[in-house]
Amino acid sequence: MPTLATKDGTPTGGVYGFTVLSLDVIKKLNPDYVAVAWDKPKTNIRKRLEIYPDYKAGRKPAPTDFYAQIPILHELLDAFGWPLYELDDYEADDIMAGLAKKARAEGIEVILVTGDYDSLQLLNDSTHVYLPQKGFAIDLFKEDAFETKYGIKVEQFLDYKSLVGDSSDNIPGVPGIGEVAARNLLNTYPTLEAIYENIDLISGAVQKKLIAGKDSAYMSYDLATIYREV
Repeated sequence: MPTLATKDGTPTGGVYGFTVLSLDVIKKLNPDYVAVAWDKPKTNIRKRLEIYPDYKAGRKPAPTDFYAQIPILHELLDAFGWPLYELDDYEADDIMAGLAKKARAEGIEVILVTGDYDSLQLLNDSTHVYLPQKGFAIDLFKEDAFETKYGIKVEQFLDYKSLVGDSSDNIPGVPGIGEVAARNLLNTYPTLEAIYENIDLISGAVQKKLIAGKDSAYMSYDLATIYREV
């Protein structure tokens, strides 16, 4: 909501959008517990930059008025009584994964509300992902919806990303391998490891691209993997 501001010019569109979405989520899902995870500025991707220095390179910075609203968002979370977690070397989805893992061990059903599709790799029988849509709506993304969208199993998500990459995070994948080729490969060989174990059975240009891009594939796998030990 970029046009909203107070009389003195303080931007409030981000705070307003966050508040409306958050209250709507609470009303719809009625959770027993709430926690908020954010990327810690400047340090959150440091660990992944050690793997690939160009990780997230080229991403546009947030609008300047976004940063002016951070202190107000902190006040809002304090008013809601919701704890905020941010950590050096870990992105928000890593923190959410750590909380989900701990909650599942305690027998607690987990709902992740996030716009980050990487979190789909966390789907299981007790961890569900809601993705915000236009108009402050949220949609439950179940395992069957994942398989319909991607044509692969949830447990193959990282293998898929290691092949096709991710332009939003500047994860390279295997140059020349697109979504269709990746799906076809994974429907024949269920994992990245299995693909390379059977590389002699793969012919033509796809084989050549896989051989040339092997190191990139495994690096991309590591980059896309959410850290669950947080």
